[in-house]
Amino acid sequence: MRTFGVQCVEVEVDTETGEVTVLRVVAANDCGRIVNPTMVESQVIGGITQGLGFALTEERIVDRRFGIVLNPNLEEYKLATAADIPHIEHAPLDLPDPAANPTGAKGIGEPPLVPTAPAIANAIFDAIEVRLYEAPFTRARVLAALAAERARRDAGGTRA
Repeated sequence: MRTFGVQCVEVEVDTETGEVTVLRVVAANDCGRIVNPTMVESQVIGGITQGLGFALTEERIVDRRFGIVLNPNLEEYKLATAADIPHIEHAPLDLPDPAANPTGAKGIGEPPLVPTAPAIANAIFDAIEVRLYEAPFTRARVLAALAAERARRDAGGTRA
């Protein structure tokens, strides 16, 4: 069954350090008839939390020559923790879908994860007018993108 969702993200970007701080995420996801509101809320928060990690901290480093993962443990693979989670507002939709099944319910497990990183990328662009194309959006990548944009402007170029 098809599902849909939308997320809006508010960020702060420190242009001196490159640090991105997600202040708030607002999400609305279609899961048909909501049978268990607590479970739906938990799935949305969990999916957004995974998306935050993907967007900001989780980076699988692979040796391109040998295909070996260089950070094979959680010491070098930074997962989001409870301290990293911003305020999450869930706007639940309770729209039964009779085409899905007799109850009108649909799944909610993965859909909240998918739009989180793109929403953060767009919020960063809105904040600093520089587009990032590779996740995670680390301090180094933010600073490199800002430097490239300054160099482009100094050279009189146009935005790509």
